[in-house]
Amino acid sequence: MKHKKLFICLGVLLVLFIIAIIGIKKLVYPDDSISKYGDRLNGINDPNIKISKETENEIESMFLSNENVTNFDYELTGKIIKVFITVKEDTKLDTVKELSDIILRNLTDDQKNFYDISYSVECDCENELYPIMGSKHRTANVFSWTIKNIEKGEENAE
Repeated sequence: MKHKKLFICLGVLLVLFIIAIIGIKKLVYPDDSISKYGDRLNGINDPNIKISKETENEIESMFLSNENVTNFDYELTGKIIKVFITVKEDTKLDTVKELSDIILRNLTDDQKNFYDISYSVECDCENELYPIMGSKHRTANVFSWTIKNIEKGEENAE
């Protein structure tokens, strides 16, 4: 009788131990079949949302044809469009802000409402104004700019 109770207790403990090991494994090693973005990218392959190579090329050519832009790079990561621009030394802040409209003019309303846009504007010079960072959330209509305050040496968000 004592042996029966001992085997039942050991059996129950063994089952609990196996369940605990499986639970810990799921915590430590998450399911690789699930996207690292979760469901945040739902709809990204929709033809109305997807940004075509033609649109990318048009945006690039418009930036590079601008006399103030010396270098342009574009990166699409998930739902974020990242734009990196290098401008000439004498480029004014208002001109930089106007450049951001190039990408908005080339995106459809559906794309503007799906993607966040991030701008990084630099200069190959010693101009105190740069770098300038801009961003537009998918729900916003305009860009927010972070600009270095020249007088105080601090950053200022607009």
